[in-house]
Amino acid sequence: MGRLASSRGYGLNLSKEWEPTVSIIVPTYNESPVVEKKLRNLAEIDYPREKVELIVVDSASSDGTAQQARKAFEEMGFNGVVLEETERKGKASGLNTGLKRASGELVCISDAECLWNQETLRNAVKYLSDPSVGSVSGVHASQALGSSLPVSMENSYRSIYRAVRIGESKVHSTPVAEGEIQLFRRADMPSFNTRIGGDDTDAALAMVEKGLRAISAEDVVFFEPTPSVWGARFRQKIRRGQHVIQAFLGHRRLFTGRSTPAGIIFPMEFFLYAVNPVLFVPFAALTIWVVAIFPLVLYMALAGLAVIILVPSLRRMGATYLTNNVIMLAALYQEARGNKQLTWEKIEENRLGQ
Repeated sequence: MGRLASSRGYGLNLSKEWEPTVSIIVPTYNESPVVEKKLRNLAEIDYPREKVELIVVDSASSDGTAQQARKAFEEMGFNGVVLEETERKGKASGLNTGLKRASGELVCISDAECLWNQETLRNAVKYLSDPSVGSVSGVHASQALGSSLPVSMENSYRSIYRAVRIGESKVHSTPVAEGEIQLFRRADMPSFNTRIGGDDTDAALAMVEKGLRAISAEDVVFFEPTPSVWGARFRQKIRRGQHVIQAFLGHRRLFTGRSTPAGIIFPMEFFLYAVNPVLFVPFAALTIWVVAIFPLVLYMALAGLAVIILVPSLRRMGATYLTNNVIMLAALYQEARGNKQLTWEKIEENRLGQ
């Protein structure tokens, strides 16, 4: 996938002059530390202001988020509205509230904590000028809070993740999308599934089931804080991993399809997210057993471990592999327990310095 990402294009017929109306939906819950910065960022995007409708949907915040958003609306002259829900029911429910109000030809969803480059929206819009594309999301650029090992490992993970997503997109579609920015045609997306936490991935897979492509575009860049402490990183990634599993299970009929994403990419991703972490446990136990019995294998294992420790890139990749398997095992456990995490606590470490 890395080779594909760097060696070929998306195979699309794009129009850079196409400028449809866009409804941007920003769901919020207790976002007072970041909401004004988010809206100022959206005010600076390179897209005709008269063609952008901004909809902030606040899910019963207790910190004055809606009031701050309304103040920013007045100061920046946005075309749009701030909607307030009386009860917090999860992100998908908030997106549906915004979707009912949206009037744009395209709908764009975006999280309150992330920021865009000025050209991010324009770059994303052009991919939907090709009628074969149903979902467009972007690639993550770390807005690291510190230079700790968790940040270094997250950057290593993201570099691999980015290559896989772009490579899959250039083959046909990637099943895992990014809710920091994701665009659809409003006609293709009647509602979000409120029983699945991964609204972005669920929506991308819904497009694939319609016979459309769901792509991650390399020139659609967003910035999001990376937690610099282990506890915050694990909480965030366990929740996200669990939501991806929910979306995969919700679209398991793609396993029986004959298209490229269903026939190759979707099963591969399901294996990486759900099967490989489970296999990791008996594999690790078998490795320990073999090493204990055969001294030669022990020496070979120690030599291999020494190489991994001494080479920085291998050390980061090895640590990323181990921690991600642990994270996905925890996500699978949470899902098996029935703890869906459709609503969740904010990662306060992400707010430092915002």
